[in-house]
Amino acid sequence: MSKTLVLEYDDLTFLDPENCLLQIEELVRRHPDIKLSFFTVPMMRGAPLSHNMEWCNSIRQHIYNENVCLGVHGLMHSQEEFKHLSYTEAALRLRFAEAVFETADLPFERVFRGPHWGLNQESLNAISDAEYTHLYNHEDYRSLNAESMKVVYYNWNLKDNTPDGEEETIIAHGHTHNVCKNGIEETLDKVSKFIDDYRPEFKFINEV
Repeated sequence: MSKTLVLEYDDLTFLDPENCLLQIEELVRRHPDIKLSFFTVPMMRGAPLSHNMEWCNSIRQHIYNENVCLGVHGLMHSQEEFKHLSYTEAALRLRFAEAVFETADLPFERVFRGPHWGLNQESLNAISDAEYTHLYNHEDYRSLNAESMKVVYYNWNLKDNTPDGEEETIIAHGHTHNVCKNGIEETLDKVSKFIDDYRPEFKFINEV
């Protein structure tokens, strides 16, 4: 059975330990047509992406080569950041986040995941009104109304065994650093073997 693989990772930024540029380059070397999606933090620990334009230039080249796609992972990645905001606060943080991407000249897709998954209905309304197309959500927030967006849930946490079921579309979830046992470095060989075994079609997070 042919499979579609969406590889999505949380917390991309130029700071260590979340910087995974070396792993991106290794996966592209092994699989030149791979598509890697990253929920990116515009201001991790207060540092906007534009503070390291050399890193931004490298990521941008991978975007232009159609190997990398960036989604929005809040603004500052504070604890459950978008679970505690009013509509106005959420809208302002979204605009600020988008401005950081634009200043860094990093193309991004209007695909959102809440930091630490956290969301409330006010934030979700602001995300919807900002014309985001996809929400990558967690089971804990299924009750929220996100009818204007495509809502996606992962079905392969990269810490777990390789899926061998009937799923045709695999949404594979991990992190850009070695946390939760699903970091891009610690699962790289597992992912690479899955690709070699199944030869899946790759899709970005906005193509599901």
